[in-house]
Amino acid sequence: MVGYEEEEIDNNFSTFEKRLHPDDHDRVMATLNEYLNNQSPHYSVEFRFQHKDGSWRWILARGRALRDADGKPYRMAGSHTDVTERKHDEEELRQARHAAEAANSAKSVFLANMSHEIRTPMNGIIGMSELLLGTSLDSSQREYLEMLKQSADSLLELLNDILDFSKIEAGKVELDSHEFDLNAIVTETVQAMGVRAFQKRLVLLHHISPEIPARLIGDDGRLRQILINLVGNAIKFTHKGGVTIEVNVASETADLIMLHFKINDTGIGIAGNMHERIFEAFTQAEASTTRRYGGTGLGLAICRDLVDLMHGRIWVESQPEVGSTFHFTTAFGRTSGISIKPMSPRPEPSVTAPAAMKVLVVEDAHVNQLVSSRMLQKRGHLVTLASNGQEALDFFKSEPFDIILMDVQMPGMNGLEATAAIRVIEQDTGRHVPIVAMTANAMKGDRELCLAAGMDDYLAKPLRSAEVFQTIEKFSHSPQHTEGAQLAPPLLESVPPPQPPAGVAFDATAFRESAGDDKLMRKLIAIFPEDTQKYLRTAHSLKGMLGIYAAPKALRLASELCEYAHAGDLKGAQFMFEQLKKECALVGEALTSYDPVI
Repeated sequence: MVGYEEEEIDNNFSTFEKRLHPDDHDRVMATLNEYLNNQSPHYSVEFRFQHKDGSWRWILARGRALRDADGKPYRMAGSHTDVTERKHDEEELRQARHAAEAANSAKSVFLANMSHEIRTPMNGIIGMSELLLGTSLDSSQREYLEMLKQSADSLLELLNDILDFSKIEAGKVELDSHEFDLNAIVTETVQAMGVRAFQKRLVLLHHISPEIPARLIGDDGRLRQILINLVGNAIKFTHKGGVTIEVNVASETADLIMLHFKINDTGIGIAGNMHERIFEAFTQAEASTTRRYGGTGLGLAICRDLVDLMHGRIWVESQPEVGSTFHFTTAFGRTSGISIKPMSPRPEPSVTAPAAMKVLVVEDAHVNQLVSSRMLQKRGHLVTLASNGQEALDFFKSEPFDIILMDVQMPGMNGLEATAAIRVIEQDTGRHVPIVAMTANAMKGDRELCLAAGMDDYLAKPLRSAEVFQTIEKFSHSPQHTEGAQLAPPLLESVPPPQPPAGVAFDATAFRESAGDDKLMRKLIAIFPEDTQKYLRTAHSLKGMLGIYAAPKALRLASELCEYAHAGDLKGAQFMFEQLKKECALVGEALTSYDPVI
């Protein structure tokens, strides 16, 4: 093993010590002395021993001492095994691992630097596109420019994913902990994702356990990033039903609280053999996913790494064609009433309005929801949608709003009833949220009904952006009212909706003015047949919808149908109903053949 014949070396401990590698000597002698003094059953130690040719061999020494009646050792018995080859293999593996880690770190730094460098000109392209979109363009130029901006946005999203992933891999990501409001973060996520869910007709709900403290300490920016990624995925892969965010307490101590987030969807689901792999970088649940839905395959890997940084874990429960629930836990600090660091300022959205307002839009008609939400969001306002009076009341109880746009006639609890219920609640709070009526009616008595219910102003359908902004933004700096103060609502003016020219199925110019942009026009054209059939039995809702499409004859027929129904003339109402069905079919045909870019 060490190249010597038996007679060439002295069989004593000093000879053994002399041939030990200097870097191993003290460790080996300490191990042996500790064994002999403590009388443990056996010993095992690895060391380098000098070969006759001067090289070093790795030896694994194992054995035990023979002891007398007093426990004093008088002889050693054991074995020496040459493990040089194994040690060499381990060293090669260690060096290979180190080289791989160094290469991976260099790759991550390179990707991070390149992503950052590419983002700079991309921001310029997007910024100039937005400025150019604000200038006078013909329809073809606007369409091409919007396609350019959409492609640039997609590329920037890809670059941001690569940049985040590379920074995490390179160990460059640090958490920025400060006080934050969890409810605000979840609500902002729902609002940010709300339009995307609304466009797919999905329900987007959230629930936060009342056991969770109002304020926590942690990195709210990274939490928001995780939530937006997971909720965005849920919406992307869900075609009917909805998405729910749920937050509960997982565990807690005096200083820390571990939260359990669940993002549940009714989407396409994930096969069981992919539940672990989808959290790996550049991995999709199936080969066709990228082709069908897009994406980099980095989002869940980034979420996994961020959750790790926040001392939690992430996992999924899912069944194909049933849906998925993504779980993650994260640890946050408790506040002691004193902020450990000032909260990071959040950039306000760029708006042309006096200030961004939180607007609750209460409207049961899908078309009117689309138009009003798009109109307000483009202006920079934050929009929450409710489909009926009861839903509006629930939203009002759970979060504050700067103003409420309230449709008057809705199924279940109508707008007048919802407004009256809100005013009763406000008697205890001392606040007064402005409520603006939205109605397709402009008849005598409507003003008095709205005033009696406690409304503050009035908008006639179809909504015109200039009128909407002028009406709601005058409330943006309204002073808060003290306890017991009463706000005298201003007089309402009955403003009849502008009448498009008669003799045509619909007025393209007026329709474009109602919609505001070509993309929304295409969406409205696509849903017209389905929504027409849906609302034919509720003439009032159809009346408001037809105003948006600038269909004069259909609008007149719907108005007359409402009057017949109000007068109790069922025979006349039936006749007008048949006429209205025929006219709606003509409008549908005209819309189908209409090209918004012309």
